[in-house]
Amino acid sequence: MKFLKQFFGFLLCAAMTVSLAACGASLDGTESSGQAAAPVSGSDVELLHVGCIYEFDVESPYCDLIKYLSYDSFLYANLVRYDADNEVVPCLCERFEIAEDGTAVTFYFKEGIRWHDGQPLTMEDIAFSLNLWLDVLKPSVALRYMKSVEVLDETSIRVNMQSSCAYVFLRHMIMSSSGCVIYPKHIWENVEDLKSFTGKAAMIGCGPYQYDAYDSEAKIAYFNRFEDYHEGAPTIKRIAFHLYESPESVVMAYKNREIDCMFQYAAGLAGTYVPALQELDYLDTGEEINLGSPILVFNFQDALTGDLEFRKAVYYALDYDLLAAANGGEYCVPAGKGVISPGNIGYVQDLPVNRQDTAEANRLLDAAGYTDKNGDGFRENRDGSEMKILVSPAYSPSKGTLYQRLAEVVIRDLQNVGINAYFDEKVSNSDAWRARFSQDKNFQIAITACSQGVAIIDTVNQSLVEKAGADGTLTWNGTNNTPEYVEIFSKIIDSRNPEEYAAAAAESQRYLAEQMAAVSLGVERMFYPYNTADYTDWSFRSGNGAFSYDTWFTLKTK
Repeated sequence: MKFLKQFFGFLLCAAMTVSLAACGASLDGTESSGQAAAPVSGSDVELLHVGCIYEFDVESPYCDLIKYLSYDSFLYANLVRYDADNEVVPCLCERFEIAEDGTAVTFYFKEGIRWHDGQPLTMEDIAFSLNLWLDVLKPSVALRYMKSVEVLDETSIRVNMQSSCAYVFLRHMIMSSSGCVIYPKHIWENVEDLKSFTGKAAMIGCGPYQYDAYDSEAKIAYFNRFEDYHEGAPTIKRIAFHLYESPESVVMAYKNREIDCMFQYAAGLAGTYVPALQELDYLDTGEEINLGSPILVFNFQDALTGDLEFRKAVYYALDYDLLAAANGGEYCVPAGKGVISPGNIGYVQDLPVNRQDTAEANRLLDAAGYTDKNGDGFRENRDGSEMKILVSPAYSPSKGTLYQRLAEVVIRDLQNVGINAYFDEKVSNSDAWRARFSQDKNFQIAITACSQGVAIIDTVNQSLVEKAGADGTLTWNGTNNTPEYVEIFSKIIDSRNPEEYAAAAAESQRYLAEQMAAVSLGVERMFYPYNTADYTDWSFRSGNGAFSYDTWFTLKTK
């Protein structure tokens, strides 16, 4: 972390600061907004209020809130989890062993683990769940890594891999799709349509918390601690998730003292909200480096953005100081080449910091034959045809208008060097964005982000590379299928240990810098505010904030 402090100290630039007007009064010390009266000091927490920007539309593993909580072994315990340093450690299993060649991982379990309905967990439950991943649900963690599952005895099971990818499999299975949970076989084995099965039975897991109820009027979901959890009962007896529609709503909830902390998968609040949060003396702002970052992504399948000289020109055209300011105010600085953010495994420190050079951008465009042939102020393609560049911002309720703001800066900067860039008006909801970026891949320049979850699993490259699966049909999220890039990314996912992973990640960062596959739009500090006036012994996890697995077992009243 010493390097990160030096990094920000050296690069910190003057930037705009966005303040939120105060609205709503704070508590006067008595019960309000669902808060209980002051409990005995040092005791277990009776009720913790957590804010988040998710929906709870059905009682199912596929509900937004439950899906993202599953990444942290909340309701459905994962076989493994991340510790405070984002290293893989046992969770549902007692220990695990990776084969020396990386082609298998064996999980060992304690006896006596129980489901929320009191039934014992067996190896048949584990095998049933993993085979559901392979044969029915087919999430990426199964298709890209798993080959087969073997029950060895009453307390152990082996998962065989498609390659030497067991280490990355463990990292990926923690934060994969909602299908990757451990299901109780006695409930799910007779379910025909898994994704339509809802109700309280569908919410039975073996994690530290069990589902209680949902108040649809107040938009609050309640969970109680599972007293028979195999690692011991949590210190937080009951948790209320308050569901909001935007980060501004979450900030207002803090101001009204409705919540004690927030939960948002791999995303905190941007620095632009800090002035409003600093007014609240009951909070620690929960500042940390964002392991992911907003990024500009080029489509390698498009004739224009697939041209390296054009991508280089775009890189030099951008005003990185203004982009950082638009992203996080004074809490964001220009990043370095290579896209991967500081703090990630294998981060390369010697790459240059991004800087604007419009003279170089114009020189590159002229030299590549992209000139203004008709005198209208905009450049044409080499053959004289009209050049237009579509800039598509991601749609994200949790980020508000961030990507739209960044897209406007990018468009302005490109137009300043004669590139006729224009705003994508069709990305107005999540489905439209998914179709544009991941499914149809009919974008030219996209403004999106590498989430902290993706950065931790297998780096930003996951969303940039396109790699056919064993059956020739599976692809990753990206558009770059050049042999050199596929080989580098294969080294990441086939890493047998942390050292091989770090070396492959560093190699990928140098490739990203040379080939300008994407551009980081800033390195930001993110904020996960938490209540230090009433509670103590929070356990903060990088990329996740104060509402972490460890916090559930350490938090006490103050």
